[in-house]
Amino acid sequence: MIIEQLSDEKKFTATEKKVIEFIQEHPRVVTNLSLDDLASACFTSQASIIRLCKKLGAKGFAEFKVQLASELSLFAKDNQEISVDIPIEPDSNSQTVAKTFYNLSLRALESTLNSLDHVALQKAARLLAYSDIVHIYGRGESLIIAEDFHYKLIRIGMNSVLETQNGFQEARSHVQNPHIRESALVISQYCNSPQVHYIIDELMSANIPFVLVTAAEKAWPYDKFAQVTLRISCTESRYKMGSFASRTAFLYLLDCLYGTMFSLNYEQNKENLSAFAQRKVERGYYYTYLPDTETNY
Repeated sequence: MIIEQLSDEKKFTATEKKVIEFIQEHPRVVTNLSLDDLASACFTSQASIIRLCKKLGAKGFAEFKVQLASELSLFAKDNQEISVDIPIEPDSNSQTVAKTFYNLSLRALESTLNSLDHVALQKAARLLAYSDIVHIYGRGESLIIAEDFHYKLIRIGMNSVLETQNGFQEARSHVQNPHIRESALVISQYCNSPQVHYIIDELMSANIPFVLVTAAEKAWPYDKFAQVTLRISCTESRYKMGSFASRTAFLYLLDCLYGTMFSLNYEQNKENLSAFAQRKVERGYYYTYLPDTETNY
């Protein structure tokens, strides 16, 4: 871990130690600084900082910040480490459990915010927002997240398609209308199941561009096929109580995507929301005041 490596003073130069001291004193601040800002704060060169990042195992300063933010997300405010797989201790009472999950969610949000690729987010938002049909895919716990995003798109009048039945997700008609713009959103935490392969193969065969949302650092070759890949920073393994940190991170990332899409056609989306709400009000009024009669068949 980067935080542990920073404590090994023998491997660093005097200049690097000055930077390390600043990072140790202000770790969360560093995750929000630019390379130029950090260099100015430490009275050193950008090249020195980049060399330090590489010495710590990162390709550059941007990757260093992502890794640092991810490690910071493991710690609660009282500096006690929280396991993302099994975050609670034996015999934890309800107050301890509540605080633990609060801190776990907080750290997941902070880590995701710090690692957001805003260029990729804007590109993904434009691809989906300007499509006539958006196909959404997710399996298992990712399907629950996919359903939430699907419902949001329906609220603003978008033609969103979500197949929830396993097996049916992997088949689609190849008879396409060239005048209809289609795109897709594929959500997969590990991105290594045969079903994901089948879904992406179908999308590629139909020439449908897609956005991949994943926690996998190495999603090859799917991230090469995707128009855009959006990643969350999460170290959950398959041996876990539940998808707590990843669920929070995925929902936040997709909320950011939805909000960016909404802003691209802001006034029209506001009108669509109003119409959606009005239909629900009218429907409720209708069913409340149905005549109390019986129909004989």
